[in-house]
Amino acid sequence: MHGQPLDEANAAGFRTPPPHKVRGPIVDVHTHMTEPATNHELVEAARIYGVGPIVAITPLEEGLELRARYPDEIVIAARELWESPVPFEQRMLRLIPRAHAAGAPLIKFWFAPRVRDRLPLLLDDRRLDPVFQAIADHALGVLVHVSDPDRWFERKYDPAKYGTKPDQYPMLETRLRQFPRTPFLAAHMGGDPEHLDHLDDLLERYPNLYLDTSATKWIVRELGRQREAARAFFRRWAERICFGTDQVVLRESDPVRYTVRYWVHQMFWETDLVCPSPIPDPDADGIPMLRGLDLPEDVLEQIYWKTAERAFGITARSALRPKTS
Repeated sequence: MHGQPLDEANAAGFRTPPPHKVRGPIVDVHTHMTEPATNHELVEAARIYGVGPIVAITPLEEGLELRARYPDEIVIAARELWESPVPFEQRMLRLIPRAHAAGAPLIKFWFAPRVRDRLPLLLDDRRLDPVFQAIADHALGVLVHVSDPDRWFERKYDPAKYGTKPDQYPMLETRLRQFPRTPFLAAHMGGDPEHLDHLDDLLERYPNLYLDTSATKWIVRELGRQREAARAFFRRWAERICFGTDQVVLRESDPVRYTVRYWVHQMFWETDLVCPSPIPDPDADGIPMLRGLDLPEDVLEQIYWKTAERAFGITARSALRPKTS
């Protein structure tokens, strides 16, 4: 399949998705939503593409407001605010029981290399031991961002300050070993879609590790470069992978921002379409390309909703069930 579907979709503002390859629900385990913003535009794009629920990474209070407004669409992944004189670990210890009581299945941690600019601790710091113990005691899951694209380490990061890419993973492995019954969802294909052999090794050694497919430009760019290896990887590890987009809600209205990303994901996972990507990608060399993986139906069902439901208790809402007023 080649470029014509892109022209048709673009002309329609990416609001007319083709039929899905599989019949069933789609859970988006990774979006960023805040108040006040254009949240309704993301919710509407998800409805158009049969996606629901959306896991919204948000401070708990804002997440509760969102869920009250969109009770069928929103699941909360609770995160802490950065700006506070109270130490991060103390704030997390306050957050966890409240998030559990509110029914949030996931606690989000952003421990990308640039966390060194914001916090005086890293993921494996002993001061966070009680935090992870509290997560385990409340039977919650962890959504964690641990690393960034190879190109950022090559072009943007000073290794003396941020470390190398391999330096980011021992911290995650420490937590995986310490809390083997806590499911960890490592965002953005574990931060390493460029190196599927590394992800193979991690998944083999840590049964409590899961990956999400979020970060549209990065995932499409790097997995599309290695289509056969990526297909084999998803066939092997479908039960450990969740669908996610990393949609980020903006304050300014831009509905196409959300529909185009859901279109790209549908084309990438469900078809063999090869065409220029409609999303600008400053990390691409030349024109960014979409090279679809055309995953099998059983793999799609697993990553679209079954893994999220089994591993994190996120109940899928069938896209085929008629909505009642």
